[in-house]
Amino acid sequence: MQLDDLGRLVLQKRGSMGVRAAAREIGISPTTLSKIENGHIPDQLTLKKVCDWIGEEVTKFTAMGGLQIAFKKDKTLAPNTAQSLARLIERAEEQFKAKVSNVAGH
Repeated sequence: MQLDDLGRLVLQKRGSMGVRAAAREIGISPTTLSKIENGHIPDQLTLKKVCDWIGEEVTKFTAMGGLQIAFKKDKTLAPNTAQSLARLIERAEEQFKAKVSNVAGH
C-alpha cells in the first residue's frame, strides 16, 4: 500500500459516519481527518491513530525496506515524489551499510 491509499481507506471506513464523529473516534480533529481524506500526509502520531482506526499497520504506508518514512505537512510534495525520496534514502542507507561493512572487514 502507498500513502495515497490512506485517504481512500479512511473514507471507506467512515462510510456514512460524519467527519466529526469519526474524528472523535480516532482522536484527531475533524479538520485533520478531512485533510487526510483529501490526500494530506499526516504526521507519525496521527498516522498511527488513523491506522489503528482503519485496522492497518503503519508500516504498510511508511515502510521502505527497513526504513520508516513520513513527510509531514508539505502540501507541495506529491506522493510519487515522496516515494522517490524514500527510495533514494533507502539506497543511500544500503550504500552506507556496505561501506561500513567493508571498512570493518579490512
